[in-house]
Amino acid sequence: MKITSISKPETSTGSPFADLGYNYLWELINLGEYIPAFVGMQIFKDGFAKECYSGGFNGVQSRIINTLADMERSFTLERGSLVGRLHFAKLGTFDETLSAEQFFHSRYKPFRVTGLFQDLRTKGEKPVGGSSEFYNMTKKQASARFANSWRKSNTAKGLEIVTHKRESGIHGCPEPMQKAEEPSYIDVDNSVLGMLKSAYNKGAIS
Repeated sequence: MKITSISKPETSTGSPFADLGYNYLWELINLGEYIPAFVGMQIFKDGFAKECYSGGFNGVQSRIINTLADMERSFTLERGSLVGRLHFAKLGTFDETLSAEQFFHSRYKPFRVTGLFQDLRTKGEKPVGGSSEFYNMTKKQASARFANSWRKSNTAKGLEIVTHKRESGIHGCPEPMQKAEEPSYIDVDNSVLGMLKSAYNKGAIS
């Protein structure tokens, strides 16, 4: 599935307040066309997204769209220039999906594209959300490593990281019903969000 910053995410039947999220793997397929330093690289991103974002949109697609838009703003590219391809999206509880994601990031650090947003950091500007989660590896490697991160022994290791980050107040491992650390595809008025949250707590929204 190909996605750009001008794509519209599919609607979701889930709730933005449910204990469900995705661990997903997507590929940034054409960055080298605009920035020569990345020619020949195969850039993948392993991430986490709530199943459904406020507004009723698919969490994975919303996150990829936002990330591509942020990258285009950072690199002063025209909207819709960069193209992403979604390879995998595995649904589970927050703990399950975050554990797999955190294991992937801890195990494959040597493959990170660490200089992707170095210019922004040098200028003192905020890099794109999840900027440390991009990797240079082949599709075969990325796919196998994504699957490996879901082995029971590895999610157990990942859960230790998730627990430590939460207890230490480190960004990146949210809990259900917690305010999103990253924006949705659209913004929802706080009063509307409050009413939705209240209705969900009362069982009016399944």
